[in-house]
Amino acid sequence: MAAELMEIEVEKRETFGKKARKAAVSKGMIPGVVYGEGKEPVPITVDSRRIIQILRSEKGMNSLLLFSLKGTKSKRHVMIKDFQIDPVSNTLIHADFKRIDVDKKVRVRVPIVCEGVAFGVKNQGAIVDIILREVEVECLPTEVPDKLRVDLTPLKMGESVKVSELKVPETIHILAEDKSQPVVVVAAPRVEAEPAPATEEAASIEPEVIGKGKKPEEGEEGAGEEAAADKKDKPKDKAEKKK
Repeated sequence: MAAELMEIEVEKRETFGKKARKAAVSKGMIPGVVYGEGKEPVPITVDSRRIIQILRSEKGMNSLLLFSLKGTKSKRHVMIKDFQIDPVSNTLIHADFKRIDVDKKVRVRVPIVCEGVAFGVKNQGAIVDIILREVEVECLPTEVPDKLRVDLTPLKMGESVKVSELKVPETIHILAEDKSQPVVVVAAPRVEAEPAPATEEAASIEPEVIGKGKKPEEGEEGAGEEAAADKKDKPKDKAEKKK
């Protein structure tokens, strides 16, 4: 485990604000702050490339680092607590770190990775439904796993792997409240309901022709006007013609 420990030299920061940030960035550094362990926060500058390298590693923010203060013999174990990315340039611009006592347990979230092709998928047409993608664990900082692996290969349709069945060393404690919570399930494929067929009665109904409305009945609005129009169009009787 000692071989995996990354030592990084940092400088104490005496200036603050946007100008200080720009000055640090011009040197390939970013501003940061070290918190925790009941001590005062310490502002620092640190090599941005080293922090990006850590964030992209398998353990990511769970990596244990050793900060050495430039010009002194002072060293301190830390973990990345938070970081900020510039939304325009998409570059790292700030990071916070928490002090770590390697003899005290820490709580961190560890990703769950499913590996292999389930028997149910390969031979029964099932699908894999992933329920949990990470879980919180408690352990010593030097024992934090990069991930928890789940072997899907033997799982048949209808079978699952629960939190209680995750394989971890005895020194690592999983903090999930419900240990019966499924992590992954090999389930039957979902079948979409087919639309109901049209009935004979619905198929025989003639669609209404737009513009061919019903004739207004007596007493309805427009009925008088239509009656007058009909009367006007009718030929006059013989008596009226003789006149």
